[in-house]
Amino acid sequence: MVRGQRLIAALAVALLCAPGTWLRSAVETTLPRDIAVARIIGAAPTPAARWELAGVWQYRGKSAHFGGFSAMLALEQSRFIAFTDRGYRMTFTAPDLPAPQMVMSRQAVPPGQEYILTDIESATRDPATGSYWLGYEQVHTIQRSAVTGHSDGARDLRGEVNWFDNSGIEAMVRLADGRFIIVPEGRREGLIFTADPVGGGAPATFLFRSPAKGYDATDMAQLPDGRLLVLMRKLARPSRDAWPPFSALLAIGKPPQTGGEFAPAIALRLDSVIPRENYEGLALRPRKDGRVDVWVMSDDNFSIIQRSLLAKLVFDPEA
Repeated sequence: MVRGQRLIAALAVALLCAPGTWLRSAVETTLPRDIAVARIIGAAPTPAARWELAGVWQYRGKSAHFGGFSAMLALEQSRFIAFTDRGYRMTFTAPDLPAPQMVMSRQAVPPGQEYILTDIESATRDPATGSYWLGYEQVHTIQRSAVTGHSDGARDLRGEVNWFDNSGIEAMVRLADGRFIIVPEGRREGLIFTADPVGGGAPATFLFRSPAKGYDATDMAQLPDGRLLVLMRKLARPSRDAWPPFSALLAIGKPPQTGGEFAPAIALRLDSVIPRENYEGLALRPRKDGRVDVWVMSDDNFSIIQRSLLAKLVFDPEA
């Protein structure tokens, strides 16, 4: 029965992702000139005492390049960058501020890599320099970019890891101490780099233990207290109550050590808090009152029956 349920869920997701099956009616091939954002859910309590929902917003853009947001970074002045799995990025201001702004552009890559480095699945940043790193699926490459967005080097890991093409660098975080933690999708072994992976050095490994069966990490970020917050997702059995067929949760754990085990614990199940979607982007913004704004964004798979949603949650680590 379980095997059959997984097959049904996998077929449903395949239909969502299949080109030409559920694609939007828009066929514009240029970047969207106008991106709209609308609040669809307001503030509300959650089942977990430390968590509140501040709101959920939906983004729309009439372009074949809009959507597929799979990673996200928080910048200064309430700005964000969301990266897509087609090699584009949307720079935007928080939607709960007056007159939110959004603009899309192509993510710069090394010369000659424009058709190779496209499937961005993870991102992390050094707040001191503004440099950021992107993890690419399929080609298992880490690219470093300067604060200007220009490419500043890349490292191909294909000769160093034994990952499937579609289970690459799904979640990546640069810790405050300079280490990089990488969790590939669907794998139990993660990587630890003691410094910038593009600069060289062999990675160490750790074991990753999911807090719930079937859930894979899709993004992660470091909380102010040093722990890691992990966004996780699994395929759900399609039904009227589970469509799109995804389930999501947030988990928290101490950063892994070389040769150790990273076993985050469930902090909040998202299915009853925000609309079901394929959530893949996570960004944090500490507040002056000690709480943390937690933003999660969905990848719509470029499907007409999915949405690009951004949810804002407020977490109190001291409650």
